[in-house]
Amino acid sequence: MITALFKTWIWAGIQRSACKNISPVRLTNLISLVLFCVMLLHFPLHLFYWQQGGDVQTLILLFHAILCPLVPVCSSIGYTRLARRILIGGYASFICLTSLHLGYLSASHWFLILGFLTVPFLFYREETALLLLASGSYTLGFFLLESFQLAPLLDITLNYQQTVKQLTNLTFPLICMLCTYHVFLDHAKSWTHIANEQRRSENLLLNVLPDPIAERLKDSNKPVAEHFASATVLFADIEGFSDIVNSRAPEAVVNYLNDLYSEFDQLLKQFNMEKIKTNGDEYMAVSGVPIHRADHAQQACACALQMQLTFARVNVRHHIDKGLRIGLNSGQLIAGVIGKHKFSYDLWGDSVNLASRMESQGQSHRVQVSEHTYRLSKHNFIFEPRGKLHVRGMETCQTYWLIGPRNTSDQSRD
Repeated sequence: MITALFKTWIWAGIQRSACKNISPVRLTNLISLVLFCVMLLHFPLHLFYWQQGGDVQTLILLFHAILCPLVPVCSSIGYTRLARRILIGGYASFICLTSLHLGYLSASHWFLILGFLTVPFLFYREETALLLLASGSYTLGFFLLESFQLAPLLDITLNYQQTVKQLTNLTFPLICMLCTYHVFLDHAKSWTHIANEQRRSENLLLNVLPDPIAERLKDSNKPVAEHFASATVLFADIEGFSDIVNSRAPEAVVNYLNDLYSEFDQLLKQFNMEKIKTNGDEYMAVSGVPIHRADHAQQACACALQMQLTFARVNVRHHIDKGLRIGLNSGQLIAGVIGKHKFSYDLWGDSVNLASRMESQGQSHRVQVSEHTYRLSKHNFIFEPRGKLHVRGMETCQTYWLIGPRNTSDQSRD
């Protein structure tokens, strides 16, 4: 029960899920709890010296002990600045009144140093002026009490003063250690939070960009743009996708695409290809970028064949009877990152446009490849000539249907 009470006190006014970096509110609550406990421990001593001036000190303790619970109460209802003022002002008032009442020999004013050391952790970064004001007040109070070396205001026995001094010598380092430990814990939580956020940001970046490109962006602010002499671009498109959209609920369409594209993504990993983007029912990928591969055309062909099989399997699960067109082309291209706030890794060049035409002018359930891809892969795969095709915006070119992989004996005869 006591542990639950302490946790409620410390976390008053704070949502743990939204706790960012070091929480000044949490530290304010924590220090008020430590101060409250220390005051309770001091009560027996001052009651013991009731006749020697302990009566007044007991009243000082009682008043300031009542102030301490007001800190988490104010925090819990949203008055965090008021809670901080109560703590800072109440602590300064308690130390100064105690020092004036018990005199210089009690060494009570040394606790102002502890306040000076902990105050900076109670403010946010933008509250520099308030931080300097609070720290300056503690420093000024300490130097004044240390310089004037005031005698007790009332008739306080030397024995009482010496006992309080011994208690101060004992509790001061212990409280310093306790506060330092909890500040360290908050720092550790802060760094853990920062590390987790950084890891999350890096993972998000890796989901958007290829690993080598993401690493380059982290290390340099220079634009990322590269020329590749030879790579293979793949376009895939679902034929009749508008019929699926019109005949199914939005959630069903999204689930279908998510299921399909997730399996396509796994195939890209298997065949060392890089996903570029999706645009509705269009899926774009590349082989040989951003890391060049000599077998980029063969990898793309193998991946395209598996994508057709995967597409058929996913369609069975979702009770869809549609086809997939895939187009491949190999050639030179430019790859780079565009955008400042929303990064996008994209490809440009005639070879990219031709790959798109191979898909759009292809047929359902088939993979159409250009002459360039055919020449690079003809020893590893079986092709069927389609004939010359007039490609919109380009010259007439020879195209082929990708049928399947050659077996080992076929490759050896070639």
